[in-house]
Amino acid sequence: MKESTMKFINKILVPTDFSDLSLAALEYATSFAKIYDAKIYMIHVVENPTALAFHSVDISSETVLRDAEEEAENQLRDFISNKLPTVKGIMPIVRRGNASREIVHHAMEENFDVIIMATHGRTGFAHMLMGSIAESVVRYSSVPVLTVKPEEMQNGFVDEEDVEEQLHMNHYQ
Repeated sequence: MKESTMKFINKILVPTDFSDLSLAALEYATSFAKIYDAKIYMIHVVENPTALAFHSVDISSETVLRDAEEEAENQLRDFISNKLPTVKGIMPIVRRGNASREIVHHAMEENFDVIIMATHGRTGFAHMLMGSIAESVVRYSSVPVLTVKPEEMQNGFVDEEDVEEQLHMNHYQ
């Protein structure tokens, strides 16, 4: 068997919005991590609300954001422990800002080897209307990104060659 082209995959970043779709991406990343003995970090980004939302309220935006971050940290820990109780060592990360920008920035800043994230697979008008965090991450990330649709996640990985074929990561060779 040829030498693995994936020998440098040690850190996996998995974005979450706490949906079933992001849980499926985490399960997919878990099977990936088992093959390469990689560490999984799960990131949730608290979006900055618009400044206008705070003009009529007697609360500072910083207080609201701090509370939102704290709630997100608790929710992320609960999500990991309740949804995947048998998987140990998933590290939770909470950032604040624009989701796609923060995911890309954190992946580069912390030297992640790959980002694995779910995509809804919308096309046409629905895609134009809704936008896509996954598309933005793929477009702007210098870290390789594996996007998987729900139907692809059901198959999981069988072995190292399946992973490499799925990722098309020729630049690791």
